[in-house]
Amino acid sequence: MTETLEAALETVDQELDQSGAPLDSSTRATRDDVAAKTPQFARLTPTHGTADRGLDHLYAVKLDAEVVLGRAALSVDEMLNLGVGSVVELDRMVSEPVDLLVQNVRVARGEVVVLNDQFAIRITEIVGSN
Repeated sequence: MTETLEAALETVDQELDQSGAPLDSSTRATRDDVAAKTPQFARLTPTHGTADRGLDHLYAVKLDAEVVLGRAALSVDEMLNLGVGSVVELDRMVSEPVDLLVQNVRVARGEVVVLNDQFAIRITEIVGSN
């Protein structure tokens, strides 16, 4: 790593020499001017009890999930003209599945259903990580 740093400093010095700019002791790059060091990291060891828990501690983490029924592109003028009773046409057909996004990543697709007077989604496809 030191050889690479010295080579880079030499290249900078050569470029400055070729540019015709006068180099004095205050402008010439030296190894002492650069504060580059190899990082030293402490050894990580598991604390007591973490190996036994596995991923159980992650199960309580809350994630944002949303269902995307469709999208529409509207101009500012069209947005300002929207009112009660306006209809916005979406880019999906009724027969197409909706997307389930978790943390803005599509993880599944499904169909909209009504469950106890609320909208819900029945998963029909889990999206692969490809």
